[in-house]
Amino acid sequence: MPIIQMMKIFVLILNLLHFVALGQKIIPAITNPDILPEKEFKLAMRKIAPGEIKLPFSSIKIIDNRFDTSKLGFVPVLQFIANKKRVGRKVVFREGVAKAIENYYNEFYQNAFSNNGVKLLIVMKKFWYSGIDEEKNKEIDILENGKTQSFLYCKWEYYLSKGEMFFPLKRIDTVINGVVFESEIQVNQKRNKEVLKLILNGLIEVPDFNSAVAKIERLPKKTWTEVQKYNAAYYDIPVLTDTIFNKGVYVSFSEFKNNKPSIINFKEEKSRFGINKFENYLEDEHGNRITKYWGYFDGKNFKIGKYGNEKLYRKNYTFEFFQQHLYADADVWIPYQIDMETGNIY
Repeated sequence: MPIIQMMKIFVLILNLLHFVALGQKIIPAITNPDILPEKEFKLAMRKIAPGEIKLPFSSIKIIDNRFDTSKLGFVPVLQFIANKKRVGRKVVFREGVAKAIENYYNEFYQNAFSNNGVKLLIVMKKFWYSGIDEEKNKEIDILENGKTQSFLYCKWEYYLSKGEMFFPLKRIDTVINGVVFESEIQVNQKRNKEVLKLILNGLIEVPDFNSAVAKIERLPKKTWTEVQKYNAAYYDIPVLTDTIFNKGVYVSFSEFKNNKPSIINFKEEKSRFGINKFENYLEDEHGNRITKYWGYFDGKNFKIGKYGNEKLYRKNYTFEFFQQHLYADADVWIPYQIDMETGNIY
């Protein structure tokens, strides 16, 4: 075969390989919680709210302004990935969290709305399932018990809208206790759906909107542009907006959030414990061990020192990671996410 013809075939093969590579989906690292499979949650409509409820607005609009808009949280499902136990699934809605809740509200309350030109806008800052009790600052071992309480972190901001103007009303910032998940959970269980619906209904029916609508013209006003600008500021965090991470040791969450490590010169070492087990530790430039720190960036990976030096991964406007736990004499890894407002995990 002539050399020129061989070269053409070789170039053609390279181009085909290039297009194949572009078509392949990038798979997250095994240590990244984003590798977990999804479990779809459906808010199936079984009944419609009675008209006697009489909500003083004509519809409900939801905006998802959370740090991670891709899911509702993680639930404990035991599974094995590459011979390592990664525990959990990502709870998602097919339409997205905000749209699913918005559709549920507008269908469920269709007979309770008022045709008065007033609408309700809800901005979700937090809406997240977790096995961590924030009030007690205690992590729940979701693997030790057959049934374990979970907590729903909820921070919603309510606005009324009329015409082109928006009227800020109130903010609910709470952790709702009492959601029960089972080990090896099936998240589409009827019971779990109904619990979530009761919580959602309470977030609409408990607040007193009638008095606000009665005096709506006297309430402070904002334009849509002002509302959008205010919501965008929620993500205005240096570690999220800077183009690079600064290498160093972040002693506190505040340093991490502001991308300003207080210890610049350090080195990462390993010590052996047990059989084929190692633990990372840090030393400063003088060889002194650094014992208290929130996390560090070595120029390549971000690691969260407060929780075993596990790798941190960016997800939307926050970070998440697996943490190792001992369960039934075996190592398992449970997914967590960082609340970028408080620095706590959930």
